[in-house]
Amino acid sequence: MNRAAGLLMALVITGVGTTGFAAPAEEVTGSKVEAAETGHQVLALTLTDLLSESAVRNVESVVPANETIEWRAYIPPTYDPARPAGLLVYISPTQSGEIPRGWSDILDRHNVIWIGADRSGNSELVGRRVLLALLATAAAGQRYVIDPERIYITGLSGGGKTASMVATDQAQLFRGAIYNCGVEVWDNDAPSRLEEMRQNHYVFITGTLDQALEPTKKAYRAYKRAGVENAKLMVIRHMTHRNPDSYNFEEALMYLDSRIHATR
Repeated sequence: MNRAAGLLMALVITGVGTTGFAAPAEEVTGSKVEAAETGHQVLALTLTDLLSESAVRNVESVVPANETIEWRAYIPPTYDPARPAGLLVYISPTQSGEIPRGWSDILDRHNVIWIGADRSGNSELVGRRVLLALLATAAAGQRYVIDPERIYITGLSGGGKTASMVATDQAQLFRGAIYNCGVEVWDNDAPSRLEEMRQNHYVFITGTLDQALEPTKKAYRAYKRAGVENAKLMVIRHMTHRNPDSYNFEEALMYLDSRIHATR
């Protein structure tokens, strides 16, 4: 696996991904109640809005401190700060973090907030894509109350590969992942967060007409060999190299949530 992701994450101060997260029973007051806009939103923030001065210095070579970063977010209309939502971070192969058509209804049913950064496509450096995915958790957590046990990451194609880097190196934060037609695995050494990974859930999605079919199946087998038993392979008939439809997306999301249902 490209270790640039892990090297970058080591620079980010502890707590970047946890600002604003609350235990489900926590009482919520103040700005998170007042600012609880739902539907399609754009969250526009800079590094200084999200990080300490020292953390900004550590990562401003990747994203300039004065750059306004925009995340596309979708918040279910039934969002209630007293009932913390799940969070799904998306890494797109394109320069838009917009939610795929038809997926919002699924997020509504399962009380999950969507967030994806703009300018985070395959043409960007991997360090930027990783950092924006991490910062997405803090950006969402500033405004909405997130269930820390339901923080997931997903991506398509090259975005799926980047998501797999983040999910592996930050398995204590991202409790599950959906890899859509793109995933990478570690090189030789076992990932440092392997024990956390074994507690999480992962879905590998590909299609019979997807050029990433065999690499996705190979990555799935690698997870299984590493003892990550909670992994699901979905090979969708006639699907090409694209995001799955809403039906298959919901099946994948429900598999991630099955971890929660087993423990609560």
